[in-house]
Amino acid sequence: MALQVEHPLWLFGFIPVAIVLYLYWRSNTRLTGGRKIVLTVLRALIFTLVIVALAGVQMRWSVEQVDSAIVVDRSHSMMEKEQTVLSQINDALEDKAPEDKAGVISTGREAVVEKPLSDHVRGIQSFETDTNRSYTNLASGLQLGGSMFSANDTGRVVLMTDGNENIGDAVRQATYLHKRGYVVDVVPFSPEYKDDVALTSFDVPETIYLGEQAALSMTIDSSMDTSGQVRIKQDGQTIVDQTVSLNKGSNQLAFHHLVSTDGFHTFRAEVISERDQVVENNQLAAFAETKGLPNVLIVEGENGAAANLEKALDASAVQAKTISPDLLPRQLSSYLTYDTIVFSNVSAHMVTGKQMTLMERAVKNFGVGFIMTGGDQAFGVGGYFKTPIEKLLPVDMEVKGKKELPSLGLSIVLDKSGSMGGNKIALAREAAARSVELLREKDTLGVIAFDGTPWQVVEPGPIDDKEDVLKQIRSITASGGTDIFTPLTQAYDQMDPLELKRKHIILLTDGQSATSTNYRQMIEEAQNKGITLSTVAIGRRADGPLLEEMAQLGGGRFYQVHNNSSIPTILSRETSLVTRTYIEDDPFYPKVTAGAGGWGSYFDKGVPQMNAYIATTPKGRAQQLLTSEKDDPVLARWQYGLGKTVAWTSDLSGEWAGDWPQWKNWSPLWNDIVTWTFPQYQKKSYQVSKQIEGNQVTLNVTAADNETSTLHATLVRDTGEEVPFNLQPKAPGAYQGAFEANNQGVYFLQITEKQDDQVVGSFKTGIVVPYSQEYTFTPTNDHLIEEIASAGGGKVIDNLDHVFSSEGLPPRYDKQDLFYLFLTLALLLFLMDVAVRRFRMNVAFVSKISERFKRKQEKVHEDTKRRAAQFSQLKQASTKRENVPSRKAKPTAKKQPQEKGTKTAEQVKSEGTDHKEKESKEDRLQRLLKAKNKK
Repeated sequence: MALQVEHPLWLFGFIPVAIVLYLYWRSNTRLTGGRKIVLTVLRALIFTLVIVALAGVQMRWSVEQVDSAIVVDRSHSMMEKEQTVLSQINDALEDKAPEDKAGVISTGREAVVEKPLSDHVRGIQSFETDTNRSYTNLASGLQLGGSMFSANDTGRVVLMTDGNENIGDAVRQATYLHKRGYVVDVVPFSPEYKDDVALTSFDVPETIYLGEQAALSMTIDSSMDTSGQVRIKQDGQTIVDQTVSLNKGSNQLAFHHLVSTDGFHTFRAEVISERDQVVENNQLAAFAETKGLPNVLIVEGENGAAANLEKALDASAVQAKTISPDLLPRQLSSYLTYDTIVFSNVSAHMVTGKQMTLMERAVKNFGVGFIMTGGDQAFGVGGYFKTPIEKLLPVDMEVKGKKELPSLGLSIVLDKSGSMGGNKIALAREAAARSVELLREKDTLGVIAFDGTPWQVVEPGPIDDKEDVLKQIRSITASGGTDIFTPLTQAYDQMDPLELKRKHIILLTDGQSATSTNYRQMIEEAQNKGITLSTVAIGRRADGPLLEEMAQLGGGRFYQVHNNSSIPTILSRETSLVTRTYIEDDPFYPKVTAGAGGWGSYFDKGVPQMNAYIATTPKGRAQQLLTSEKDDPVLARWQYGLGKTVAWTSDLSGEWAGDWPQWKNWSPLWNDIVTWTFPQYQKKSYQVSKQIEGNQVTLNVTAADNETSTLHATLVRDTGEEVPFNLQPKAPGAYQGAFEANNQGVYFLQITEKQDDQVVGSFKTGIVVPYSQEYTFTPTNDHLIEEIASAGGGKVIDNLDHVFSSEGLPPRYDKQDLFYLFLTLALLLFLMDVAVRRFRMNVAFVSKISERFKRKQEKVHEDTKRRAAQFSQLKQASTKRENVPSRKAKPTAKKQPQEKGTKTAEQVKSEGTDHKEKESKEDRLQRLLKAKNKK
């Protein structure tokens, strides 16, 4: 243990302190005796403690414990080594000293803490964290390992890996850790070789002409002689499915496919083999664009709903394809093959939230057009409130500023049993919240959540505070069993006495009731009292037949939900239908607005009569071309991102549109409406090249004319997620951008050129990202492993036997700052100083000690003087003796024989001499003085 000073310059403060204390002692004459001494000593100690505290005096001692962070590579290539790794870690933990600390980190694409740094870690049975095995990011693991140690600690980071890094820079990170005082050791492993059939390349021409036999070529590498199934899909549809023989080594295969449709296409190739042990490298994607006639996708909610539109488009050079909502694509590339999408009386619950998102991306980011036409399942009554489709349309689903409407009572009976946990209950809460937003404050709302027993979430009554009601709804959590009858009875009992024009109950459940009570009598009696019931069955476990029968008896609608994302749209539709504020069914003649957007010539001779439409609210930037007598939009359009969208709030069949389908200008008008939504931007040509390092993809974009322009780029995955991406200019006509590709497949790149904030050109292409190199067999990277160990100041080791040894680690010290201790003591001494000065404390003991000290000093002084006088007298006596004449010597006596037992004179004299030598100087001095006085 030792002391160290952090700020030694403060020690020079003792010089002025000494001067001040000296001047205080000399100048302060009012204080005398013990009080002055005590105050001087106290102040000297106070100054000393303050200076020592400011100088940063610390206690420092050596620390013997060893801290080790073990970083485990858990990427795909290390999967077979996990049990060996666990065994080595557990053996090392058993041998560590009790005070040693250990931590374990798993790393794949990113690093996560498996066990935090602690001296209580005794063993690991298995790895419990999830990590993306598609990549190896050793740098991330080393960084997280170093962050486990305290700021002043030294420790060891042990990396267990095969060295096949494909993300990050582990050598650079190891160098940084070594500079911070840590040591990086590496335990190498050899990856297991497996039987593998890998699709290493798949090529499709980027541009294919309509009717061309496109060549689809691929390369398959196999580690053995085997057979495999080769499948190729175009836009999700299988076009090739063959069994082929594969030889050990590289196999080249080629297929031909007749391309009969226009647009942007994605191709996916896959090889399947029974002996293949690595399936992650069996798929690759490609893209191609086919140029031809414009394509329109028409989606009908009911058969024949868009027949009049199909006839109108037959006369034009437009290829139209009509499908039902259940056939809507589930990947972005399929929507990009069309120039415009038309929804004809399609209910929102027939379309998943994912499909809506894909269409919204196609319109906003890639310029695909969109048209929605009305009917009893479209717009607000279709449940599109707060959906991606509402975002892209020129009208809002919510009706604002309408006339006074009949009073309404709505009760939502919501299943909150344990099976509704997770995504289901979250979507159910969102659905109830949307219903609240669609209701007026004077409308009556009640919400009952149930499991084995009912829970009144919102008491039936007017919605005075929507925010409070929404807060209560969002507090619902899932748990318990299922009992439908009791909460439904409670909802009916609450609705019965209310004086309202319309009373409706919505029952939503994913299970079966625990009781077998007969619902018929209760529902029929309520129906006779004007209380209607709609039911929603979520999933296949729900009692669909019972719920459907209940809806029929209750005069409502039954919904079978197989995709949870449609739950909010169903409740929005039900709320809209029960309010009956959306359908305007009084015949009228639409009004033509000024200019009519270039279509005004069609209305020069008047407009046909219309029977009904769906009431909506126009958005701020929308252009209304036809309006109703109530100034509601009938035909509206606007620009949404790169795409153009149109809202026709009546239908296409004629039931609502009245005489419009028989009108002579019907076909030319709709041809103009559809073609207006087509992308109108000039096609620009750019060269796009890519570089892939790990999951980082760098795109270099070069303009054909090398002119400097303002480019905006959007990158979207085939699943619809937008990927952060920016293009930055590098040189005239040259741009560069990078993005993180965490999934293989096709990424769609849309480039738009702007001048004065106006889009003047566009370019669309696909970026193919293959599977990670993690899924190709690569031997141990010994060179990288040695570089990491060298950069980290450590070494390559065979095992973890000495992971908790202090060998190779710099000495580690711990310290304790004494600042507050010294400051506290100084404060206490200062209080004592105040007490001595102010309270006249008795310090007589100090005076007594001082007097004793003075007496002792005086006695020593007197003794010294007395001895000096004695020496002076002795010196004078010696001088006189030398001046006296010596006497005559006596004759020498004859030596006589000595008798036994007697002593001679010489012996006696000798003994006297010895005796005199034994005398002290002080006794001798006294004897001489006495002899002198006798003379």
